[in-house]
Amino acid sequence: MLALGLWGVLRFADSWPVATVVMFAPLHLVALLPGALLVVAAAFHRRALRTLVPAFVITVGPVAEFCVPWAGASADGVPTGARLRVLTCNAHYARMSAAPLEALVADARPDVVVLQEWNSKNRSEVLTAPEWHTHRDSGHFLASRYPIRRVEPLGNQSAGTQGSVTRYALDAPAGAVTLFSVHLASPRDGLSEVAKGGTFGFDNILANSELRWIQSRNLADWAGRVDGPVVLAGDFNTPPHSDIFRQVWGEYENAFASAGWGWGHTFIVRVAAVRIDHVLVGGGGRASACWVGPNIGSPHRPVIADVAWPVGGLKAP
Repeated sequence: MLALGLWGVLRFADSWPVATVVMFAPLHLVALLPGALLVVAAAFHRRALRTLVPAFVITVGPVAEFCVPWAGASADGVPTGARLRVLTCNAHYARMSAAPLEALVADARPDVVVLQEWNSKNRSEVLTAPEWHTHRDSGHFLASRYPIRRVEPLGNQSAGTQGSVTRYALDAPAGAVTLFSVHLASPRDGLSEVAKGGTFGFDNILANSELRWIQSRNLADWAGRVDGPVVLAGDFNTPPHSDIFRQVWGEYENAFASAGWGWGHTFIVRVAAVRIDHVLVGGGGRASACWVGPNIGSPHRPVIADVAWPVGGLKAP
């Protein structure tokens, strides 16, 4: 009953502040109780497995969002066109060594690295090498192995109604790809207030959800006007349980949900572990692989995704 209750509550996340608080909790820990009871029941009371197995499946899957890469096993499979490997991370304005990021770039070999909140004092010798095309604005940094044909800042404040969003046009080998680097409003202030027992925090959380509704709809409107392949990558500050995520981004391929394995937590601190950084694919594209990278000095973990579009889906720049 607890598993079903949590599942039901999460259906109202970002529409009801209490459900929103639950959504940002470390939900994977909920699976520990039925998991432990399964072991006990298997040894001493096997009839209880008829109840515990469904409870465990619900808590691990729909509640805690454990992902299995079904995309490769689906009947239609993944497009065989040109692949684009994207690496995204919110650097959280941390003053950090470039070495962990450079090691990850050397290992993962992405075609595009898109960073939010990259500290202007940070410098990577690797990402400024001649083989990279780069662009930096107030909130975003892009390094691309392919020419950057156009840059358009759409919003410069993550707490503003436009969010912090920059749109890039990339000249990929097979054609043009539009990439959005995304950073939407953080709910941290409201969540911190609730954690301290302050009731005002719920008002703050509701206001943040309403702001992310506006930001997400604006972003979806911009992305919906693009004719051709689209990638939206970055910190949405919105877990997949969110009503916002389901309604606004339901038509896009969520790379980790389709091609990732595990919990996929991207924001990890002492009291939280949640998936709020995403790579979304539009224009008929699909993800063939997606994984979360190691700690590079930010509370956000990098997300790396391989995406592709059908042959002929990419247009000339």
